Amino acid sequence: MNNECGKLLSRLKSGKPALVVSLPRNDMELAKAAVAGGAEGLKVHINAYHHASGRYFGSLDEEAEFLDQVVGLGLPVGIVPGDDQRMASADEMKRLDEMGVDFFDAYVEHMPAWMLAWGGKMSVMVALGPKQMSGGFDLAGVAGLAEMIEASIVQADEYGRPLNAADIAAYSSIVDRWPQLPVMVPTQRRILPEEVGILAQVGVRAILIGVIVTGEEAAGIEQVTLRFRQALDRL
Repeated sequence: MNNECGKLLSRLKSGKPALVVSLPRNDMELAKAAVAGGAEGLKVHINAYHHASGRYFGSLDEEAEFLDQVVGLGLPVGIVPGDDQRMASADEMKRLDEMGVDFFDAYVEHMPAWMLAWGGKMSVMVALGPKQMSGGFDLAGVAGLAEMIEASIVQADEYGRPLNAADIAAYSSIVDRWPQLPVMVPTQRRILPEEVGILAQVGVRAILIGVIVTGEEAAGIEQVTLRFRQALDRL
């Protein structure tokens, strides 16, 4: 059991941007491939449908053995505890905490209010989606309770398209608007390793690479993770 939660949050507060890998399925071969490629953290799912991979993830009971094993790898592990259809209960969040999961992450419109102040060891990451970028949304009431932001702001029908200047402007605006919350950008766009420097320049604190750039097989995950690792190390 790992009781040292908050490791990713601490990492995001200093140094170069961190490299986190979102696994396309809960599989130890894929987790080990990400570690071998140089990941600094892993993100997994339960109770959720993942649009980019087209995959459903099981309940905590169904995924518990995997979660114990992946936490045992020693990297900070974050979890999406559910979506708009299913969400982890308070008792299940306590179980995740006891397992040593480092942080949890959910879209703001899916996250029950009680999760913002639930009192466990896991760090709280809120995901901003396209809805929050379409007009006057303000995190002011949440920013004092959340600890990190995932800028998951690309419309699903635009997944996989190249990163563009408007995206950079949007990520920069999130960084500037809530400077106290480290921002993580996922590869909803087909971000290239050589573009991580641009994201770093506007203040992004973590790159979350997932299925759109890694593919779904272990060899691809290791190879792509290594390329992003090398690009970040060159900054």
